[in-house]
Amino acid sequence: MGQFNYTGLNKYWILCLRWGMIGLLICIWEIGSQTGIIDPYYFSSPSRVVKNIVVWLVNGLVFKHLSLTMSEAGVGFIAGLVLGVTVGFLFATNSIVDTIFQPFIVIMNAMPRIAFAPLIILWFGLGFLSKAVIVISLVFFIVFFNTYRGFKEINPILLKNARVLGATRMQVFLHIYLPATMSWTFASLRVSVGFAIIAAILGEYMGASAGIGYLIDNAQSNFDATGVMSGLVILTIVVVILDSLLKKVEAHFTKWRINNQTTGDHML
Repeated sequence: MGQFNYTGLNKYWILCLRWGMIGLLICIWEIGSQTGIIDPYYFSSPSRVVKNIVVWLVNGLVFKHLSLTMSEAGVGFIAGLVLGVTVGFLFATNSIVDTIFQPFIVIMNAMPRIAFAPLIILWFGLGFLSKAVIVISLVFFIVFFNTYRGFKEINPILLKNARVLGATRMQVFLHIYLPATMSWTFASLRVSVGFAIIAAILGEYMGASAGIGYLIDNAQSNFDATGVMSGLVILTIVVVILDSLLKKVEAHFTKWRINNQTTGDHML
């Protein structure tokens, strides 16, 4: 007899439960708005939000503003990722640098970035660069601390044995450092994606002539709850899609990490 796939069944029911809860909340929101229990002036309604998003799509507003916001978030995300991994590796492998500069990194991370956003706008202007810098200021610290912790948790005996057996720096990096930090780095990536978009929106709130943050701010200034909700729905959909893609990439690299760790064990 074939074995019953409980795992697949559980995944199916969990997925149904999630969508069911979302559908229920949307129904409650719509019914509440139609009956007056929920004031549509302050909360709008799902039907109005959908109609507004369709109008934005037809007019080309979604592509125009979303592409700019995603470009700002994307450039800042990649730059913050590269800087975070590089500096994290430097701090984890160089005790002198770590001892001297670690307190400064901690202090800078403790400072609220929202307080520096106006200064960044002042220094770099109202254009693309200032938004990217705000994104970098958020993403860098998330990636840095996760990468740093991943490197620090590597067993020093493993590194010592690899060097004794004549492993090159590249072999040590590929078979020990990289696989060990991969899970930590990807954990930070999934968190950083949301923060990158939030940072781009924050920058657009401070001053911009385009972007989803600009659309939301403009709608808020006109007391247009439907416009605000439309912008939030678009951002939510984008973040969910990006998170799903990152989960698939993470699963792929997890298999690669396991294979490389096995190779590293054989090498040692």
